[in-house]
Amino acid sequence: MTTGLAIVSSLFFFYIKGYFGIDTGNAEQVNAKVELNIFYLIVPLLIAPVIEECIFRKFLPLGIGTLFERINRTTAIIIANGIFAAVHFDWFFFPYFVNGCLYAWSYEKTRDIKVPIVAHVTFNSFVFLATSLY
Repeated sequence: MTTGLAIVSSLFFFYIKGYFGIDTGNAEQVNAKVELNIFYLIVPLLIAPVIEECIFRKFLPLGIGTLFERINRTTAIIIANGIFAAVHFDWFFFPYFVNGCLYAWSYEKTRDIKVPIVAHVTFNSFVFLATSLY
């Protein structure tokens, strides 16, 4: 369900970017690098989602909540997802923020980090295939 919502939200933002003529080129840059080296396929599809989910869904919200004792879990999750969106170095960060919130929701519901990892890997694979075929 999380992956489906992430895909739908990204399609919406993809439409918005196209409507307003916004070109970020993030997926296209990854696809171009894949043609040069298979390592560029493994990192964004398998390694990055595992690292990002552990950091931004599990450890960072906990650290933010501990560091700033008055911040509740929801606020810490929102801050962590803002950072998640920012580290993707895309000025059109809304899709990353929304997807991060969806991954955080799946982690909060299940308390199993594998759930958002699988959703993130599946989503990145979908984006890679969609942009490769496009």
